[in-house]
Amino acid sequence: MPTRRNFTAGLTAASARLREVNSPDLAAHVDEALAVIEGEIFTARKDEKLPIRLPITARDRIVAGAAEASRTVTADVNEAFTRFLAGEFTLNQPVRARRGAAEDKVNLNVRANKTLMDQVAATGALPMHVAADWLMRKYETGPYAPGAQHVQRPAGSTRAPQVPRPVRDLIRARVAEAGKNVNAEIEEGFTRFLAGEFTPVAPAWPADADMVPFKVNPNNDLFDEVKARAEGVTPMQVAMAFLLETYGIDPDTAAE
Repeated sequence: MPTRRNFTAGLTAASARLREVNSPDLAAHVDEALAVIEGEIFTARKDEKLPIRLPITARDRIVAGAAEASRTVTADVNEAFTRFLAGEFTLNQPVRARRGAAEDKVNLNVRANKTLMDQVAATGALPMHVAADWLMRKYETGPYAPGAQHVQRPAGSTRAPQVPRPVRDLIRARVAEAGKNVNAEIEEGFTRFLAGEFTPVAPAWPADADMVPFKVNPNNDLFDEVKARAEGVTPMQVAMAFLLETYGIDPDTAAE
């Protein structure tokens, strides 16, 4: 069996010979085949093996999900790197499981684009972590599985939007009743907004409202990403709109 190098050399010679015998159309077809093969060789040279450490159930869900979507995990990983470098998603660092509760992990091996991998690594992030976080988000597994514990992000700077006192108190009460955290709920709102799943309308407060600061500490990276993407609203207006909608709070009747 000829080597790939001999095969391409043979195609090059065949193309030349076809032109010599006045068969340019056949030569063009050979040239197209040669271009495809050379493109595959070039792509392979730019790829590098990347082991992605994942819980077994997450690995299986990702592989199955990619197959169901007629995609390859490699394509998903390259998309992860591209979106990360473009600032279209913020990496959540892996959350350590409680001692004795961690699931066994395995490697999901892909051949990812080396140029993209190097660019991700240059930001200080580990390509493995970026790939794992994106894949688990995309296929809703691991910490992103329905019902899983919310991923913990570092607390951000203190934000203190002015809101009516009854609204602030009602939000705190209803979030607490739901067993949740205000910052985590705001981050959920930011995430849904960035994913195009939530369209905010800036809240309109009653003119005679008793306005007070509502101090919160959502993650800085998410806040900055929303700030860069939002048009006509501020990140905290996005946050407040999400909280009001999620908990069914009407500012006009909150004090009643």
